[in-house]
Amino acid sequence: MSDYFSLQLQRVRLSARLAVARGGVAVTPELLESTQSELRTVENILADLRLDTSRRDAQFATTMGLAPDQVDFLWAVIARAVDPLLLALLQPICGTDARKGFSIAHYATIMNLDPERSQTVAEVVLPNHPLRLLQFLLAPDDTSMDVTTPLAVPPRVWSYMRGDDEPEELIRRAGGVVRVPFEAKLDDAQRVVVQRIAAATNSFERVAIVVEGPIAGGRRTAVAMAAAEIGRAVIAVDVSRIPANALEATLSAHVRECILTDSIPLVAEIDELLAPEGESSTALSALARVLENAPGPVVVTSRMAGVDLRLSGRRIVRVRWPSPTAAMRRELWSDALGEERATVSDGELDELSSRYRVGAGDIAGGVSAARASRDARDPGAALTMHDLREGVRDNIAERLGDLATRVDITQTWDDLVLSPDTYDDIKAVTARVRHSHQVHEKWGFKGKMPRGLGVAALFSGPPGTGKSMVAGLVARELDLEMYQIDLSKVVSKWVGETEKQLAKIFDAADAGHALLLFDEADSLFARRTEVKSAVDRYANLEVNFLLQRIESFGGVTILTTNLDTSIDPAVKRRLAAHVVFSAPEHTESVKLWKGMIATAAPITPPLDFEKLARTFEAMTGANIRNAVLAAAFSAAAEGTSISQTHLERAGRGEYRAMGRVLR
Repeated sequence: MSDYFSLQLQRVRLSARLAVARGGVAVTPELLESTQSELRTVENILADLRLDTSRRDAQFATTMGLAPDQVDFLWAVIARAVDPLLLALLQPICGTDARKGFSIAHYATIMNLDPERSQTVAEVVLPNHPLRLLQFLLAPDDTSMDVTTPLAVPPRVWSYMRGDDEPEELIRRAGGVVRVPFEAKLDDAQRVVVQRIAAATNSFERVAIVVEGPIAGGRRTAVAMAAAEIGRAVIAVDVSRIPANALEATLSAHVRECILTDSIPLVAEIDELLAPEGESSTALSALARVLENAPGPVVVTSRMAGVDLRLSGRRIVRVRWPSPTAAMRRELWSDALGEERATVSDGELDELSSRYRVGAGDIAGGVSAARASRDARDPGAALTMHDLREGVRDNIAERLGDLATRVDITQTWDDLVLSPDTYDDIKAVTARVRHSHQVHEKWGFKGKMPRGLGVAALFSGPPGTGKSMVAGLVARELDLEMYQIDLSKVVSKWVGETEKQLAKIFDAADAGHALLLFDEADSLFARRTEVKSAVDRYANLEVNFLLQRIESFGGVTILTTNLDTSIDPAVKRRLAAHVVFSAPEHTESVKLWKGMIATAAPITPPLDFEKLARTFEAMTGANIRNAVLAAAFSAAAEGTSISQTHLERAGRGEYRAMGRVLR
């Protein structure tokens, strides 16, 4: 405990003792004189110490615009909270209220203030006074405040004045001070954004800086670097780590901490507040209330662009945090690998930097996850490319949560039967991805592209023609993870919720260069309609958002549909390819029937695949697979081999399920 802090407590305690004496309590003249003498000594020492403007209470007073008497009252409230000797002295004057706090009326009596000074202190309970607005003064049970209300301070206020630098538990759980890594590196585009953030924060103007960009891309570090240029620190809280019932209390504590330490408040991932409509309104309103009252600049981060902060009293500055260039990503991978850099070749490092459009946080996390995977498999072994890929993929899976399912590909191209034209179209899609770096970077076609360099393709055709299977084969050939989007988890009736979930999906997949499969995409990418109701307007907004994300997406997106006419034409214009899958012709059906028989399956020859293809000419690949499996189970139940009879019987059953009648 500092001497200054102890002296302030002593000043209040001695003043209370004199007030008790003035109230008629019998004290000896010697005790009264010694108390007065001691108080004069304490006040003289404090007067000298107050010349040091670097004191914590002096800086706080400047920030909050407090008069000296208001600062002294704050010290009295602090003393009541922490001085065990003071409570007994206050009770004769304040009664039971002393257990709840320190009222202005009792303070004015104890300090023997004149009317003018009393009125100055009384201003702190006005509704718009910063001590009240920012909850530096608290009333018991959230009652209204006046000069008779017993007032208290949050514990963090007196612990800070005592010299403690550790933020309170609410802040530590949700974030804390943002540290700038010693080896932090930025490319030219990122340095420009940091300078813009620094210019906006180096002001007393009420401004809200919104830093938009993918998670773990370095946004918080960028804000901390910008603040360091003007000699300030940054304290962050992540709203995704705050329980809903503690949101406003945590945000208020966050702003208080930043005022006490002269730090810039940063509220991270505010798009997480775009929850179902009722909750979203409450959460965003709580955020707006706290940010409106905070002095000076505030910073928020968001994965989504254009989130409405509902702020009316602040100027909004929006900046987009760019992903690092491939060259910078190469440096970041090299730094993260450290001594294990020698185990990764230059070519592999080039592949990592080109393939994964991730920031410094994801790169460090990917290397850490790779090491954990390696240690679990073979402690002490060298890191491999497989380990590093798995490390990045683990981060992607964690990001996606239950919005998408990772699909394991077991088929091969040998299992596929397609027309030559369709097969050529598919090969063209894989070529666009495989040779992207050469065409876009080395040949200079990147400058001709309006937005993203990703590949989006539409696979259309009747059910069972192999659209989803081909998507998996494309992912396997390109060594990509395929994630099938669960539209039931993505599409929401709540305004803004669908866009928030889609932003999560595209950000995670973009960072990991994954393949996204939207099965039955017509339910999400449907034609925009004339706006006749609010439902039409919000449905159109979802399609507009999807169009923007597809254009900016750097990975592979495959949409499948049975009704390509229902897909919005604007979506089709942004596609790299439209592959049409048709029902198999006779020769293709023969290959499908023959190819579906597993090599280890017992058969009773002859099997007439020509007859099966002619008899069940309307079957697609999925129907043929179902029929062959049904025949295999039927044969197994009878304890015999698979025969022509089993296949024909199973074919008739599948035809009936299809709603077909045999001639």
